[in-house]
Amino acid sequence: MRTAVMIVLASLGLAVAGCASTIKPEGAAKSVTDLVSKETGFTPKDVACPDGVEAEAGTEFECTFTGPDGDYVANVKVTKVEGENVEFYIQSKLKDS
Repeated sequence: MRTAVMIVLASLGLAVAGCASTIKPEGAAKSVTDLVSKETGFTPKDVACPDGVEAEAGTEFECTFTGPDGDYVANVKVTKVEGENVEFYIQSKLKDS
């Protein structure tokens, strides 16, 4: 699997914590899984994304997964939030490369 630059528009349920909305980790993980599968033909089974990520444009976070040739990191940036629709810019690469 090679380094891939991807963009995805996802409709995610947002969790509301106090006054701030956060992205559900399982929704972000599904977006990464779907996009990696579509772009590379490989479907990761263990995508993990962090809890407590603010649903705000400009927010960045990392998800991790195991690819066919090692551990990968998906750098995710929230580019747009409209209601429960969240747009991400995702770039994945081998960890430590």
